[in-house]
Amino acid sequence: MKGKHIVQILMSLVLVIMLASCSNEASTDGKTADGKFKGELTVWIHPYVGNELKSKQNEVFENMAAEFKKEYPDLKIKFEEIPWANREQKILTALAANQGPDVFYLIPDMMGQFADRGVLTPITDLLSGNFDRSDFPESSLEAVTYKDELYGLPILHEVVANVYNTKVLEDIGASKEDVPETWEEFNALAEKAVAKGYYARGFEGGNTLNGTLYPILWQAGGDVIDENGKVVINNKKGIKAFQTVNDWYKKGWIPKDSISTIDHFSLFAEGKMLAANATGITISTLKERGMTDYVLGPPLKGEKQVTFGTTGMFVVPTSSKNKEAAAKLIEVMTSSENTRAFNEVTKYIPPRKSASDMYNNDPDMKQMTEWLPLTKPGVIHPVARDVMPKVQAELQMMLEGSKSPKQAADAAAEVIQAEIDKQ
Repeated sequence: MKGKHIVQILMSLVLVIMLASCSNEASTDGKTADGKFKGELTVWIHPYVGNELKSKQNEVFENMAAEFKKEYPDLKIKFEEIPWANREQKILTALAANQGPDVFYLIPDMMGQFADRGVLTPITDLLSGNFDRSDFPESSLEAVTYKDELYGLPILHEVVANVYNTKVLEDIGASKEDVPETWEEFNALAEKAVAKGYYARGFEGGNTLNGTLYPILWQAGGDVIDENGKVVINNKKGIKAFQTVNDWYKKGWIPKDSISTIDHFSLFAEGKMLAANATGITISTLKERGMTDYVLGPPLKGEKQVTFGTTGMFVVPTSSKNKEAAAKLIEVMTSSENTRAFNEVTKYIPPRKSASDMYNNDPDMKQMTEWLPLTKPGVIHPVARDVMPKVQAELQMMLEGSKSPKQAADAAAEVIQAEIDKQ
């Protein structure tokens, strides 16, 4: 028995020595003893473009990795594409199991939720001394800042404006010069279009509220949660937004499948609809299809002129073992040159001032860029993403006729408050 104990003690000593040796070889931050980064960084990206441009998107990311490896040759960079659908749950599940990436893509209304759950690393103190804050408009940095900490660096901006079918405009006695700027002007055209058998606009009720209810709510002067954290979606202005959508549905301004569909662009492209939401990708798609019978229109003005426009950023999770290296990689990925290359392929708007001239020869995209100051990046609150499907359900019940606009708005306020109370 005594000999057995001696063997166990010797084995334990060997294990301690082995662990000590490993810890001298590399730190938990992915560095060797001489301070060089080593190992592998995994980056989760999404299909920012369609299949026809996938090779160009991949080339952009490969060039980012190649540039990074010039300075950090001992680090391997691996890009993995995950679908947009259910990405939030996939990312959170992976991070909880310590199996997630070292860098991933995020938008502002998800940032607060992820930061409050403790799965994001503030990168304010991880950036190199060469990082130039002045090349970003303050609004861009605000969109990636939460509780005074920088959690990511932006690579894209998006503006949701409007696009109008010029053939439909002509058929109702208008022209591309009559593109509306206010709700009153739009409603006048919409009535004429519906009278001629067209739909007035799309309303893709199965998509995120950022592209459906929220812009209408903001334009009515309302909001979901005010700056003091109070739920205000069911105040007078909020109820007006619900009422507006309900009126469109009852009058046939939007299609009957507006309750749950995710695609009304096809109806617009087929010439059956006056107007649709428009982003840079919309314009690119129209051009690819050879469609020239369209004209862009600004975000509409009610009490306010405002629309949704996200800021896409790359962030570092707390589970990454190479946080410092990951932050350096984000700097390279969002450099002026790489930002320009990424947005040339994806048709988003670059957040860097030094890349702002890239659309000078593209009138449509230049116009979209000029509308950037009219955007909001969504609801910036830890419960922003959690409440979306619940508010969406209330909106759908209203359209189905089981709730009035006020009842739907009040119920939406209740579910939002309930989520806040859980914190």
